[in-house]
Amino acid sequence: MKRWKRKYCILILCLAGCLALEGGQRGLLICKANQSQTEAMGKKGEEGIQGALAEGEGNQGVSDNGSMAWFAIDNQNCYEGMDKSYSGGYLPRIEGKRVEVVLPLLAKRKLSQNRVNVSLRFGESENLPFIQKNYEKAFSYAYHKTGNPEKLSGCYLISFDLELKKEYYNGNYPINLTVSAEDEAGDEISQEFTVYVTLTNGKQQGGDESQGTVDSGSAAYFSIDNQNVYSGMNKCYSKGYVPKVRAGKVLLLLPLQAKRPLPKKQLTASVRFGETQNLPFVHKNYDKVIRYGKHKTGIRGKKAGCYLVSFDLTLKRDYYNGSYPVTVAVTAQDGSGAELSQEFTVYVSLTGGKQPEGDTVRAAGENQPQFAPKVRVASCQFPEKTILCGKEYKAKLTLLNASKTSPVKNMLVKIVPSENVELADATGSSYVDYLDSGKTCTISIALRVKAAAPSGQYDIGVTMDYADQKGNPYTMEEMVKISAEQKPQLEIAPIGIPREIEIGETLQLQAQAMNLGKGKLYNVRASLEADGLTSSGLAFIGDMEAGTSMNGSVELTAEGLSGDSLYGTTQGKIIFYYEDEQGKQMTQEQDFETSILSPLKSEENNTPTDDTRQWWIIMGVIAFCLVQAAVLFVYRRKYLAAR
Repeated sequence: MKRWKRKYCILILCLAGCLALEGGQRGLLICKANQSQTEAMGKKGEEGIQGALAEGEGNQGVSDNGSMAWFAIDNQNCYEGMDKSYSGGYLPRIEGKRVEVVLPLLAKRKLSQNRVNVSLRFGESENLPFIQKNYEKAFSYAYHKTGNPEKLSGCYLISFDLELKKEYYNGNYPINLTVSAEDEAGDEISQEFTVYVTLTNGKQQGGDESQGTVDSGSAAYFSIDNQNVYSGMNKCYSKGYVPKVRAGKVLLLLPLQAKRPLPKKQLTASVRFGETQNLPFVHKNYDKVIRYGKHKTGIRGKKAGCYLVSFDLTLKRDYYNGSYPVTVAVTAQDGSGAELSQEFTVYVSLTGGKQPEGDTVRAAGENQPQFAPKVRVASCQFPEKTILCGKEYKAKLTLLNASKTSPVKNMLVKIVPSENVELADATGSSYVDYLDSGKTCTISIALRVKAAAPSGQYDIGVTMDYADQKGNPYTMEEMVKISAEQKPQLEIAPIGIPREIEIGETLQLQAQAMNLGKGKLYNVRASLEADGLTSSGLAFIGDMEAGTSMNGSVELTAEGLSGDSLYGTTQGKIIFYYEDEQGKQMTQEQDFETSILSPLKSEENNTPTDDTRQWWIIMGVIAFCLVQAAVLFVYRRKYLAAR
């Protein structure tokens, strides 16, 4: 029994040893695999960075932004919307309640679809001057105009319009721009830039001798004195301060004000650079204690109190030109012992070093893209202000060669009318032999809008085929819009007003109107004007479609003429008002005449009058009867006597 137990124990120990040995080998294999994978990733990342720097799209005088720099600021060129280049101390332009932020960027590696996505965010501050909105845009690589009219420069020209609040405090406010894109390998790249906006037309903030100081955004415990020029500064921060470069060193000055009382009247400032291959500064430990003091300013004999942060940054012997961000971190303790910390970014512009290599860096005019001369329609003038449907017009079409350098030749201009527009010319085309740069020419076109076309806007296509001075053919298509109207045609039926009206009599009149035009008429109504006659108001007919007839009624009362006599003949008119489809009001009139009579004269006319001729007739009849009676009486006596 003991032998079986010993054998069983030995068997278990052997199995455990085998399992342990196998596990160790597997662990060794996994460690080796992870190590090789890590080395491969490190090599790939290193190759990617080196390839990006080798293939970069950086422009002349453009620098790395620090950290992992996939993009660089074009600090040499001044683009539209900019008063200065970044190397000259660019400040965002402020017009009214709007701030225009411009950031020209160049990519250091090729990007998918040559497009970047940019989002903008503000610091979290109670005194934030901007209206919070969702700012996010996509920008494509393109060539843009610079301060040199003969030079175009390619970049990703990022531009945002920021809206200011009605009331805000003066200061330097940081705007954080996050740029993201996808390179050709499908990898996501991202980088942040900070642009400062200087506001001077708002309210002044209170604080520790803070007149002329500004909020720096985010959790703002300190603010930059952006109004004063201290010794060693060429400009104040509100005018675009740029650190001075002399004898291989950069003098960086940052005048700060504390927004909370500091018991010791001191703060600690340190400098941090971005981790980049082309960093121009010699790495050192820059850390200082800065005490509050009164310092001379550019104004005669005036001193201003501040924490004047000052660093001398040593440059390398060989460095590349560009704009380099330097981050100054400030820490201090307030009266309650709370730790206060804030960061500021100051850009250093270097121009005395090497030019960075890059595929998109070109001297002015060197391998510049050739742009086609643009011929466009400058104007289209008609002899009449209002264009009526069905009527022929001769218009003058003015063409402009918008190019400043290249003339065009052998230009054929074709007019392509749209539906309901027809040409009155036989061909509808014109020929221009030569049009110099910046010049115009005029051609005539004859056309009409069809008589049955409704009122509205119609398109006229203009196609221009031409060649530049080297014989390269081009085609430009433009569109001219014209507005045509239907002529209103309102027919009014005669209104039956009696020739005589007694004073005090009220009549019901019917007004009938017929729309014989092609367009709709609006608010058709009629009113009556006549001395001695009063209407109950307007006879409202309403809106009339084309080809319809409608009626309106109004009561008319005779109240007597003005002047010495209430009775007599009066003349008046019925006025019809209406609007066409463009809202233009029109009128039509109908004249009438009637007599106002007295009701007493009418009664006198109705009273019967005596006729004297009837008396003589009666008397004749009576006489005739008497004569007959006398004759009968004589005849009867003779007859009786004879018997």
